Order: sequence, then C-alpha cells, then structure tokens
Amino acid sequence: MRLLRPIGLGLMLAPLVLLAGCANTFGIRVPGLEQLGQASGLARTDEEKIVAVLDDVQRGMQNRQIYKVLANVSRNYYDSEGRDYSALEADLTEFFKKYREIRITRVTPKIQVQGDFARVIETFGTTAEPYDPTIEPPISLQGQVAVTLEKVGGRWQIVEWGGML
Repeated sequence: MRLLRPIGLGLMLAPLVLLAGCANTFGIRVPGLEQLGQASGLARTDEEKIVAVLDDVQRGMQNRQIYKVLANVSRNYYDSEGRDYSALEADLTEFFKKYREIRITRVTPKIQVQGDFARVIETFGTTAEPYDPTIEPPISLQGQVAVTLEKVGGRWQIVEWGGML
C-alpha cells in the first residue's frame, strides 16, 4: 500500500505548479505578470491558482517528472504517515523506477480557502503499469484524498497529503 500514497499525492499535488503569481503555459514565471493581471482585472483567484498547482502535479506524475511534482510541495511537508519532503522525494523516485504509463483522471476538486491555508478534496482515478509485472502489480485506484496547501510569498504549496477518504 505504500506505493499508493505517492500516486494520490500526484493527483492531489495535481497542482504542484505552485504559481507564485502567474506563469505562462510553459510553466515559466514571468515577473510582474501577476500585477499586470490585477491591473487588467484578469488576476486569477486563489481557487484557480490551487487548481493550477494540482494540474501541474498531475502532469508531473503522468510524465514521471519528479521535479515538476516536488516544485509544488512545501519543504515543510509532513503527512500522516510521518513522511517529510525528503521521504516523499525518495518514495516518488522509487515509484517512478517501478512504474510507467501512469494515467490519472480527476474531477473538479472541492476547495475551501481560509486565509493562507486551503483544504482540497480531490476525487480521482489512477492506473499505472509496472515495468516488470512479475515483481510489481499493476495499479488501479479510485478514491478521494484531502490535501492541505499553504500560500507563502503568493505561491500555493502542498503541506500535507491526506489519506484516502
């Protein structure tokens, strides 16, 4: 079951594009773009920024890009399984070594923002094919997870990935 945790995180962290402000479609931060958006009335809401973080995490998981996933995770990350940022990085690295063809589907998340913190309920489905099916089983998982994010310096980051609900 330990391998299921990073998958759920990828879904929830399916927004680890913690956009500190605005970014273009290539994920490159453009200084001043957020202020331009505010001046034009096109600034994104906190909810939109959180969804962008979760979308980025999803893309990172599906493309097996650990840096894209971890870019959206706070260095203060700590979860109910006792993992901190370093342990999460180690688990994701191991998972990516064992699995290929990771596919994640999600529905619109339920987001509750309270100041600089947000709680998100993610509903998802994940499948993953192992490199060697004689060693690791294929994964087919559906469920919900609770994710907690914190806004620091204008960027939303994942601070906790909850268990399956």
